[in-house]
Amino acid sequence: MSISNSRSTPHILPWAVLTLAILEAAQFTYFRNQLGDYISPIVLYFTAVALCLVTAWSVRHKPLPTLLPVAVRGGSWWPGALALTVGLALCLPLLKSRIEGTLAQDYSDIIPALTVYCQRFLNGEVVHRPLTEDLGYFLEPGYLPATWFPFVVSEYFRFDYRWMSTFIMLLGIVSYLITVVRLRRGPLLTFGLGMLPFVFTYYVLRPTDDAVLRANADIFSLTVEPLIIGYYLLLVAGVLLPSRPLFIIALVLCLLSRYSLVFWVPLYVGLVYVNESRQWAWTIVGLAAAGVLAFYVVPVLSHDWGLFMRVQKVYTETTLGEWRNSGEDGRPYHLYNGIGLTNLFYHFGSGDLLTRLKLAKAVHLLSVVAIVIGAALVYWRQRLPRINYRLYAVIVLKLYLTTFYALLQVPYTYLAIVGFFISLYLVVIAVGPAVMESAEATPLQSAFVKDAEVS
Repeated sequence: MSISNSRSTPHILPWAVLTLAILEAAQFTYFRNQLGDYISPIVLYFTAVALCLVTAWSVRHKPLPTLLPVAVRGGSWWPGALALTVGLALCLPLLKSRIEGTLAQDYSDIIPALTVYCQRFLNGEVVHRPLTEDLGYFLEPGYLPATWFPFVVSEYFRFDYRWMSTFIMLLGIVSYLITVVRLRRGPLLTFGLGMLPFVFTYYVLRPTDDAVLRANADIFSLTVEPLIIGYYLLLVAGVLLPSRPLFIIALVLCLLSRYSLVFWVPLYVGLVYVNESRQWAWTIVGLAAAGVLAFYVVPVLSHDWGLFMRVQKVYTETTLGEWRNSGEDGRPYHLYNGIGLTNLFYHFGSGDLLTRLKLAKAVHLLSVVAIVIGAALVYWRQRLPRINYRLYAVIVLKLYLTTFYALLQVPYTYLAIVGFFISLYLVVIAVGPAVMESAEATPLQSAFVKDAEVS
């Protein structure tokens, strides 16, 4: 029986997606590593995989929902505005306490290194050169332009870099809220979906006596990872709204901040080429390439073509250092944080550390490439009508990032959190737009959207 004709499956799927998203978030926060050092990250990974698969099933053979303009007079905006107000009231006091109570430079070299980049830029110096003279030890300039350039504003106006990264994340959350509001569903459902990023952030920041959970809040106090979260939330909003300018800007920012997105881009371009416009597909390629050339290749690499490979070598050496850096229990702390699968290679792999590390890197690369190729083949081979390509691209992005960070050689918590925020969009895809398109209301719809605006 097809999904569109089934009476039971559509009722179950929204609840299943929501449940899996909650389970994934719980395993990142309160239930981190509760199933043991090796089982916990495996269960976490396959929870995320199941979330992607169930979301894909929930939108199979369903059209992309119409995203209506925000009706100011009709009042469709107020649930989103209320979610933003309540969410900020919930999270800002905790965030303020963490930022003001923590001197990032005492615990991490991230912000001190970014400060050097920004000061060099403002002084008209060469930015991308070793940081030895500034930090007191050798460090190649590995940060890409979109990772440090926004903080030039912070450096110039003398305010904390962490507030700047929080502001970019807030822009991403606002783009998420705009997407939710433009679905024009019932007020309770709109408010509930709008609160998701704030609720997750609250539980990451919430004070606790557990040392592992306290480290979660370091994502906001010791790093600038909210910047990257904001970039990816903007990217997904650009895909779903759809907004071509927003998508291009966010795509270039993502590419110029991390290498992690590079294999997903060809898949998205291919989906656009097949489903929307060949011209737009080639425009994406051209504008993304132009952005990378203009902001990285020409100003940075053209003056030092060996920089990229030297940075990769430093990453390998740093990773080996993390693998050798044992904590009180005699094991590398970041490999046993309950997030990544790399501890399986560390513990069960054969050979010396370098051999095991090379195996982990090979599996990492092959896995993310396999995700993209497999997703392309599945989309091409499925029976028509296919999953809407925009929804499919977001689901694959979540699966791709989950796999990328789960198999990263040092699965830092602050890197992995990006994928958890993408899960929020999967809930929106399944609970917000997808189930609303069925002719028959589900119990989840009835609970939230009795007086939904459908005009």
